[in-house]
Amino acid sequence: MNLEDKLLKVIYKTPNSNEIGQLAESLESESQFSLDNDIEKLRGIWELRWSSSKAPFLKYSPLIDNLQILDPYSLKGMNLLKPKGINKIIGSAILANLEKINKTRIEVIFTHAGLIGPKLFNYEIKGLLKIKKVQKGWLDITYLNNDIRVCRGDKGTLFVLLKKKNAELYDSFINFNKSFKENLIQ
Repeated sequence: MNLEDKLLKVIYKTPNSNEIGQLAESLESESQFSLDNDIEKLRGIWELRWSSSKAPFLKYSPLIDNLQILDPYSLKGMNLLKPKGINKIIGSAILANLEKINKTRIEVIFTHAGLIGPKLFNYEIKGLLKIKKVQKGWLDITYLNNDIRVCRGDKGTLFVLLKKKNAELYDSFINFNKSFKENLIQ
């Protein structure tokens, strides 16, 4: 069994196992990732399945989707915490602008944070506030294939994310971004 398959097996069987971090580090040592060659693979919806952080919102939960939605071509991203099973952009969200720093590092500049609710009578509930004090960080993409992304944050946190195949949710993100940009009041 190769490392990727072993990592996936452990993630699904014991999602909070420390073995996940060890396997992720092994994948990092084999990585040949480069933003120049692999940027298309970043596009999509990524579910956080494991992190070395102690913060509860950076831990896997069977009840909550902890998603990172990325569009590397428009240089936009969203972190979204939402109830599992709902294929809409609903929940707690942080919007970000992305910028390539080098072949593996992406700067993340957080722009807005708040809640996004469901539509009620053609009105979409949005409570997103502009982040006034610049909040930014970076992520090093240390391993990437079509299903798994391993990265490290600016505070040293190791993250393991799995790609979700959900075109409907991704299209919702693209439409949300367009609508949000058009309706943005500074």
